[in-house]
Amino acid sequence: MKVFASVVINSEAGRVWGILRDFVGLTTWSNVVTRAEITNGKLSDQPGAVRVLEVADGGQFVETLISLSDQCRSLQYDIVESPLPVSNYVATMQVWPVSIGNLSFVTWQAEFDVSNDDADAMREIVGERICTDGLIALRDFCERSGGN
Repeated sequence: MKVFASVVINSEAGRVWGILRDFVGLTTWSNVVTRAEITNGKLSDQPGAVRVLEVADGGQFVETLISLSDQCRSLQYDIVESPLPVSNYVATMQVWPVSIGNLSFVTWQAEFDVSNDDADAMREIVGERICTDGLIALRDFCERSGGN
């Protein structure tokens, strides 16, 4: 299954990327992540960094930073452990400058395997509650904390 979300943020792409590229920075802008920690001694922008996220409902996610490119303003991560009934989960987040104005176009997509029984629920949870709601929270944070 593949899910995709996007948002336009009234803030310069370099600034948005500076916030997003911190692999444990979700506690700053997310409405759901209550704790984020790198557990394997790597830097938060170093591929191979493993983060543990705790979310508001008490769930825990273990994720690995697969790649990070400042040139492309993108990062990719996978889920190693989670309460979600998914496997082979890989997500990509990317920040694009909008050519007119000081705006950013941000995308978040995820691909994963899921059983037919859980497909509708995971489309809602991953596509809407994680990706879409996450991008809305990022937008609100960026625009509330100074925009450009």
